[in-house]
Amino acid sequence: MSAFTGTGTMIRFVLRRDRIRLSIWTLALVGTTAVTVPTLDEAFPDEGSRQARAALMETPTGVVFGGPGYGLEDYTIGPMLVNELTASLLIALAVMSVLHVVRHTRAEEESGRAELLRAGSLGSGAHTAAALTTLGLVHLLIGGLVALSMIAFDLPTADSLAYGLGLALAGISFGAITAVCAQIGEHGRTIAGLAFLLIGAFFTARVVGDLAEEGGGLLSWASPFAWVQQTRPFVDLRWEPLALYGAFLAILFTIAHVLAGRRDLGAGLVAARPGPSGAGALLKGVTTLHLRQQRGSVITWTTAGLLFSFAFGTLATEIQGMLDANPDLAVILGGDVDDLVGGFLAAIVGYVVMAGAAFAALSVLRLWNEENTGRAELILSTAVGRIHWFGGALAVTALATTLIVVAGGLGMGAGASVATEDLDWVPRMVGAALAALPAALVFGALTALVLGAAPRLLPLVWLWLGYGVLVTMLGGLLGFPAWAMNLSAFDILPKPPMEAFEATPYLLYLGAVLVAGSVSLVAFRRRDLITA
Repeated sequence: MSAFTGTGTMIRFVLRRDRIRLSIWTLALVGTTAVTVPTLDEAFPDEGSRQARAALMETPTGVVFGGPGYGLEDYTIGPMLVNELTASLLIALAVMSVLHVVRHTRAEEESGRAELLRAGSLGSGAHTAAALTTLGLVHLLIGGLVALSMIAFDLPTADSLAYGLGLALAGISFGAITAVCAQIGEHGRTIAGLAFLLIGAFFTARVVGDLAEEGGGLLSWASPFAWVQQTRPFVDLRWEPLALYGAFLAILFTIAHVLAGRRDLGAGLVAARPGPSGAGALLKGVTTLHLRQQRGSVITWTTAGLLFSFAFGTLATEIQGMLDANPDLAVILGGDVDDLVGGFLAAIVGYVVMAGAAFAALSVLRLWNEENTGRAELILSTAVGRIHWFGGALAVTALATTLIVVAGGLGMGAGASVATEDLDWVPRMVGAALAALPAALVFGALTALVLGAAPRLLPLVWLWLGYGVLVTMLGGLLGFPAWAMNLSAFDILPKPPMEAFEATPYLLYLGAVLVAGSVSLVAFRRRDLITA
């Protein structure tokens, strides 16, 4: 029996199991592209409005979320679409890839299902091969449909196909990164955090490279985030950068396969340390047990947020340099240098809060896994009460989410302070992070509420999170009405340091979080385990 025996059967099983999940991802991403093209054409109908938009893409924030900015001299719909939509699509593809690979590799080992299947006629590499193959098929479908949607609006065929293929290869690359990470640790949450950390590092490399040199510097070329845009679709098409994806994937696939053969099923290359013979003071309570179980995830997410934010904070000098080289940027945007740097950092705080929101939801969802595996029933059959167990988990989620968001603000302020030699950035950015904290906590509270009352509606939480991310990143560009923007959890509160802090909506938001958390405790106490 080879390492890949049974892969075909596993591929069919994964597609059958995730048919709804993958269909939603496909419709959302392709639909976003299909809606964006006519919206851009309507929002920027003449050359003057488009060139004004091109000037904004030359700003630091435009470079961060738009890339190297090819085609700004003649800003037609094609270059506009690539510059302003690619970062959002790639981030969404990265999230999809990480969750898919973890779900069908490490999570299967944690649940014990992989061991049962491997006891039969299933090869050691079948799970990983099936996860990556199905991911590749879905990404190629998404890329192909994106290309067709662009061709349908009379954009050049070859450029559209190159762009769609680049998106697909980038998404597969993120899955391959996750497959390598899956060989290192033992727990899915830790693996997901490590994968997001590495993907965030690649994103940061692309940003730093694009800010350092017009058209993308050497550091930018080291990132898979850059290669799809370096094909320069709709400007000066070249296929060569896509070959980098092939080499990158071949290396990652080889590494994942070799590492998988060097570890035991259910274990990671980094072996867990044996615990003490007796429980310490911090392991004699339900809440501390929850904290112990999540310590790896909390450390990984906090470290990733801190490093990610610090790296972007250090770009403050690059922003000042761009403004010194082109003073017209300050005129276009209005305000002084500090205001523009603050606006850039405020935008990054939004991404830190989104990461905190994702962690909060995943942290609470761990309880659903505890129910499905039967561990919750064992614990609750003892003297531990339901409210004590559920409430302890919510307390850990709230504390950990706060730590992640504050660490992001601290890292950003520290980076900006190092770059500008102005220590005032530290309290400003920590304050900005705290001012946006309820937007992250609300997803933990909402997940708890749905889990306590009707667990089958849990996908709605991810739907709202995805909607919030979409609105924050593309709402202004697509011209969403005010009511649609206000439906996003991330756009309810003012955003310091660019906007003044307001205590009343902040306290109301926190109050809503507390109410949702309290109701979730009552709901969980009243429903049956799993059967709700």
